[in-house]
Order: sequence, then structure tokens, then C-alpha cells
Amino acid sequence: MAATLLPTVLLAWYLGDPAHNQPIVIRLEHFVITSNVSVVAALVAFLVARAALGVGHYRALLIALGFASMAAIFAVHGLATPGVLEQGDREAPAQLVLGVSAELALAVAAVFFAVRYTSLAAWLERRLRPEILTVAVVAFLGLYAFVGLGWPAEFAGIARWILASGGAAAGYQPSAYGYGVPARGDVTGGAGWVPFAIVAAVLVLYGYCAFAQGRDFIRTGLPLQGALAVAYVLLAQAQVSQFLGPIWTPSWWEYHGLMLAAVVLAMGALILELDRRRGLERFLPATVVERVIQGDPLRLEGERQTVTILFTDLRGSTSLAERLTPEQTIAAVNSYLRRSRDARKHRAAQHRASRPRRDRRAIRHGASHR
Repeated sequence: MAATLLPTVLLAWYLGDPAHNQPIVIRLEHFVITSNVSVVAALVAFLVARAALGVGHYRALLIALGFASMAAIFAVHGLATPGVLEQGDREAPAQLVLGVSAELALAVAAVFFAVRYTSLAAWLERRLRPEILTVAVVAFLGLYAFVGLGWPAEFAGIARWILASGGAAAGYQPSAYGYGVPARGDVTGGAGWVPFAIVAAVLVLYGYCAFAQGRDFIRTGLPLQGALAVAYVLLAQAQVSQFLGPIWTPSWWEYHGLMLAAVVLAMGALILELDRRRGLERFLPATVVERVIQGDPLRLEGERQTVTILFTDLRGSTSLAERLTPEQTIAAVNSYLRRSRDARKHRAAQHRASRPRRDRRAIRHGASHR
């Protein structure tokens, strides 16, 4: 964790010595780097989301959607590079698309990550199916890219209106978000308070995620838990670098590398965890698998619990097993267990939904009886 904080030391050195922080304007290289990093991150996010949907792990899906949002919005950041695809009259407003997308790529992802560690994740799981959530997020990202890249002038107008509403000075250029010509007597440097409020909120969210994930790592000692905690710390530093670094300078370029490192580290850890979970669920109940993944100690001498047991059998399972390969047999049994689990969850949800109505009828009946 101490080594993970070294980028902040490098950022402080850059910002403290302008001679080493001169702009490096390489627009085409920026376009290529950001676009390719986004494509790779989106591909890995898709694979993790598919695996999470397959095993029904809602919290892992939130992590995957967070990185998918980061990849998509960061791709808009790269595609909006002025002077590459956006030329002529579109070049000036494209700078705003670039700056806003740089901030939103970290902010939207932070929201998904933080929700994973709160009770809101369980609330969403009960009320919003994972497929619907995934489709909604993909639709939002597509709409954002469509507007930002198709109509940069209109996008820039909305961005300027939001900044002006937050007290930004007239003519402030928000493409660097926090870096600009300081206005006399304005402690925000002409940016207004909106960018500062967004950045502060993002840093709090990443700090909370790192704390929650680090606590799990200390409790379990599992390397995968530690990898996510380190990724959150890298992303928090990327936010600081993106906000304080003047555009095109090495201090600004630093956050691109931090985002890449965080994506590779976290996604690799999530793929390994989901693969491990899939292997364990072949032989252990889902509740036991969850405890193993979280590092909870399992007592071999047994535990006293109140349980409900249902014995079921698959018609023709013996003859089916004789015809199929072992892999196909396990896949068939897992498919049956998933359907049983989904049906059980559906019945439980119906029971919870009908309970208030039954309670109200009982109250009305009791009042009329009295």
C-alpha cells in the first residue's frame, strides 16, 4: 500500500517544479492510447459481467459495470481528442467533451464501486434484475457517447451552463477541470464550486471503497481482496492527478497510466475470483461458497441451525448421466439448481410483497371485530 501511494509523490514533484511539467501535446498518441485501453477494459468488463450473471453474483456485477462505465466514458474522452476526429469548428467544443468525460469516467465508476459495499446493493438486487440493470447502464453509456461525439457544441453548452450555475467565471475553460487562469479574488480559480464538489465526492467514495475492501483483506488475507483495495487507491490518485494536472502536462498524463494499472489489476482479480467461485459451486452450496470466498472460518465439527430441507430428483437422471460426459452432467445439474434457486427467490419475493397486504387485512379485520 505504501508503494501504491508513490504516484502522489511523483505528482507533487511535477506540480512543484514547472520545468519538469511542460506540456507534451501528442494528440494522435493520446487518441490511440485511450481508445485501445478503453477497448481492452470494455472487453474484460464484458467477460466479468457475463460470468457474474452466470453465477448470480450481484455485487461482482456492480464492479464490472463500474469498470464498463469507466471504459465507455474514457473512450469518449479519447475519441473527442481535438485535432484527430474532431476538427474545424468542432475542435473547441470537443475540448469540453474531453474534459468532462475525463471526470465522469472516474465519478460514475466510483458510484458503482461504493454501492457494492453498502446495503443498497442488496436493496437493488431485490428490486432490479441484473439483466435490466445491465441493459440500462449500457443504454445510458451509448446515449452519452452518441450525444458527446455527435453534437459536441450542444454538449459543451450544457457543460458551460452547469459550471456557470456553480459559480464558474465567464469564459472559463473546463477541459482541465480545476486548472485555469485564476480569477481575481476567486479561490476556485474561475472554475466555480461544481468541479471541486464532484472531485471531493469521488475521493470520498474511492476512500470508502478502499477502506471497506482493505478491511476484508485484513480479515481474510486473500490476495484478490487486496488487489481491489490497491486498485481503488490507484483510482483515487488518478482523480487527483486528473484534477490538478494542467492539460497535456506529465502530471495530467499520469492519471491515464494509473487508470490502466487499476483496470488491469482489478479485472484480473475479479476474473480469478469468479472462476474460483464457479469451481466451488460445483461441490458446495452457494451459502458455503460465499463464506469460503469471504474467508470466514468453517467449523468442521458442525453448527446448529434451523433449516428447511427439500428432497428432489431429476426424472431419468441415471440414464441421462450414462449418455452424457461428466462435464455435460455437471452442467445439467447446475442448470437445474440455478432454476430451482431462481424459483425459490421468486417465491420469496412474492411472499415479501404479499405480506404487507395480509397484515393490512388482518389489522382491518381486527378493528372491525372490536
